[in-house]
Order: sequence, then structure tokens, then C-alpha cells
Amino acid sequence: MANLELSPRYREVNGPQEACGITAIFSKTGEPVSPMTPSLQSQLQHRGADSAGMSTVSNGNINTFVGLGKVAEVFPQNFPFGEHGLISDRAIGHNRYGTSGGDNKDDSHGAQPITAEWRNRKIAIAYNGNLPNILREKLKSRIPEKIRDGIFDTQDIANAIVLSPGNSWEEKIKNALNGIYMAYSLTILTDDGRVFGLRGPSGTWPLWYGETKDKIIFASETRVCKEENIKWKEVESGELVEATPNGVVRKKIFEETKQLLRCVLHDTYGAKQDSLMTEEGVTYGNFRQELGRQLAREYSIDADLIVGVPNTALVIAKTYAETLGRTATTLIEKREENGEKSEVRGFIAPNIDETSRIVSKKYKITNPELAKDKKVLLIDDSLIRGLTMGGDPKNNLKGVVGFVKDAGAREVHLAVVLPKFVNGCDMGYYIKKNQLVALARNENGKYIEHSEGEIANLIGANSVHFLSIDGVKRAYEKTLGKKEVACMACVGQPHPIDTIRLERPYEHAVSMR
Repeated sequence: MANLELSPRYREVNGPQEACGITAIFSKTGEPVSPMTPSLQSQLQHRGADSAGMSTVSNGNINTFVGLGKVAEVFPQNFPFGEHGLISDRAIGHNRYGTSGGDNKDDSHGAQPITAEWRNRKIAIAYNGNLPNILREKLKSRIPEKIRDGIFDTQDIANAIVLSPGNSWEEKIKNALNGIYMAYSLTILTDDGRVFGLRGPSGTWPLWYGETKDKIIFASETRVCKEENIKWKEVESGELVEATPNGVVRKKIFEETKQLLRCVLHDTYGAKQDSLMTEEGVTYGNFRQELGRQLAREYSIDADLIVGVPNTALVIAKTYAETLGRTATTLIEKREENGEKSEVRGFIAPNIDETSRIVSKKYKITNPELAKDKKVLLIDDSLIRGLTMGGDPKNNLKGVVGFVKDAGAREVHLAVVLPKFVNGCDMGYYIKKNQLVALARNENGKYIEHSEGEIANLIGANSVHFLSIDGVKRAYEKTLGKKEVACMACVGQPHPIDTIRLERPYEHAVSMR
């Protein structure tokens, strides 16, 4: 039975969150490389389209430019980098997927990078993640109340670093984030021109660095740069990595948590499949292939067509079908916008109505005749709010199940490779428990879990099947060699804070100046 009663440390998400794309670029030779930042960020557009921005440093001054919308909207062709003081041999960048905790996105006040200044010292940070409330409160207690931002944990982190005691930036970073063990990765630019990448001790959000003969790049995903001579390495949990003219300097400044707690939704859906998941060359696509195999081992149905929902589930459906000696059918495609297939993700839309609208316009049936009078099995990565599959009947907007039925399918079934979502997320994805299709509230206000049959009725399918927790763990074991490597609180497993020993060696009180 799924865990519907959350840990007392877990609170329903109502505040701002971030699950974004971050980069940094550093020239070893002093060449101006900062104008490359938007091209790096554009490769992470799928991680957030609310805003984009970059910071550079020159002569002790940090210059930042941010704007609302996609990267190409904020930094169009012929953008005047020089006019904004953005020409430099080092820079950090950010794409934002943020929420205001309601149905509307925040305005540009939440755009990043964020800067903080204290006693003539200044830094800029780009942040991916979200601090659970108990850890954010711990961090805020180290910041004088009169300068607490009060809204964004990004600003809390920046303020804590610049305010913390220490003779070096390494010391200040360590003192500021001592005991803040999840869930974040950062790129950091300082007023004296230093560039760092930091991954939190839990390892929840990935961070990589790639090095060539003349530059060093940090990024949430390796797809940002595919130069043949680039060598990608993963920043380890609790590790601070600095870019220097002589290469990278790696320092383990925090003890990593006993258990690696990567995000199962990020690995299954969030990252692009061509990005590396391990230094040995395993990609997110490889992991998703294994999820498809595990699904086939647990569940098979005598369907006429096996169809993956673009794009994430295409590789899942392919290996699902192959495991059963079948071939997946291409039935659904994304529509084109201005000659390009839509990459807008309904899951990170600003509100439920916009999600429904995106879904209703995002997909098309390539050949309706293929589905006519057929029993169709749809394969997808997850079923969270149910809008992609079921649409929004109150606004007369159809989802994928409706599209396939309209094409003449006799039956439409659904199988997904993540278990039933029964909890929200307070570590980076905007998932609110009261929006989950798997849950309802009874007359006493307590959550009750829908059966698979009830969920099928809600989305208009003939049946729904979810991969088991053990199936997901086996996929991790096949891919990474270990089963217990991911946070799965959203699908009913313990909240990570409950699995981490709270009294850690470095969690001593830190007095702030």
C-alpha cells in the first residue's frame, strides 16, 4: 500500500520551487566565451522555459541579464552582449522552471542567476533544486532577519554564502551550506572571477563538467556540448569543483549522504535521453530501455498495437515490445510549430488549464487507419495529473486516450513505467498532492488511493497498469549496479529526510557575521 501519510518533516508544497537547467563556462586562455552561454542553455530548454539569464564578471564587477521566456526570446540572434557588459572569459547561465505555489508563475523577480552582496564581496549563483522546508528554515536561521529574502531559497543560498565566515570562498560556501544536504546543484561566479560547480551531499540533482584544451563547461546535462574532444565527468555528491586555467580542482567539502538519492522522475522523464547518466557512457535512454524491459516482464497484454507516447516513452515502448517479441508502432507524433516539433512540456506549464491546452494541441495521430478497430496499448513514462492521457473534460480538451479513440481504436489501455504517484514533491518538481489523479479526498478530508480501474475510468482508458517499485529498483540495478539509489517519495516510498541520519559530523552550529 502506498504511503499516504507523510513524514511530519514533509509539508504540502505551497512555496516556490526550482528544477532548472544550469551551466557555467570558463576559458583557460582568456578568450571571451560568455556569448556561448545561451547556446548551452538552449540545449536545456526542456528543463524550464519561464525565464533565462546569465552572469559574467569583469574587473571585479558581476553583470547579470535575465528575462522572461525561452532562451531564444531572452537572447535572440544578434543580442548585444557588449552593451550589457556580458563579454567575459567566464559566465554562468540558467533556465528556470519555477512556481509561485499557485496556478501562476512568478514574474522576473525569480529569474536567475541570483546575486548577493555583503561588505564589498559579491557572488552570482545559478541553482537547480529545491530545499525541503526543514532545511530551508535551518539555512534561513543563519541569515540576519532584516536581509532575508523571504520568497526564494535561491536568494537564501546566495545570501548565506556571501554572509558566512571564512577567508576564502571555499570556506564561506562550506560554512553557509553546512548541514544543508539536499536537494540542490549550483554553479557559482564570484567577484574575483572564480567559477565553481557544487553538487549537494544527497546527489539528488546532477551536475557535470566537461573539459577541452581551451575551456571548461559545467552543466545539468552533458547534451549541452558534444565536441568530440570534450571529456565529461560527474561532480560527485558533496563535491565542489573549480575551473582554473590549469584545469579543474576537485574538493570534497561535504560528507555525502549514506544513500545516493537521485530523482526517479528526473531520470525517467526530466533529462533528455541522449545525456550521460554515468561517466562510463550509460545514458538516460539506456535506463529507460531497461524500464521498458522490466514493464514487459511484469505486465503483458494481447494488444494489436504497442504505441509509445512521444518523446520520452518511445524508447520505452520499443524495448517493451522487443522483450515480448513484438514491434512498437508509430501512431502518435508531436505537432510542428514553425517547422519544428513542439518541445513545450505540459508538465511544467504555468497552470493546469495551460497544461491541458498544450496537451490538446501537442499531439497528432499520424495514420488513423492503423488504429481503426484495434486494441491499442499506450506506453508512457508516468501518470501524474492525468491531463496528458485524459485531457480536461470541463474545458472540452482531449488527451492522448481521446485522440486514439477518435482514430477508431476499439480499446485503449495504458501502461506506465513509474508507479502510482501518491505524494507531492518538495525537492524540485512542482507536484501538488491535491492534483494527483491517483488520489481523492474523502468526507473527512483524508486522502484515499484510487484503484487502477478507477484511474482508468478517470482518463477514459479501458485499463491502466503501473510498474512496481521493485521493477523500478531492478531497472536501476541493471543500469547502475545498485537498487537503492533514488528518491521515490512521490510514489509512496519514505521521504529522503527520513532516511538520512540527521546528526551528522558537520552539522554543528555556524555563527554568521
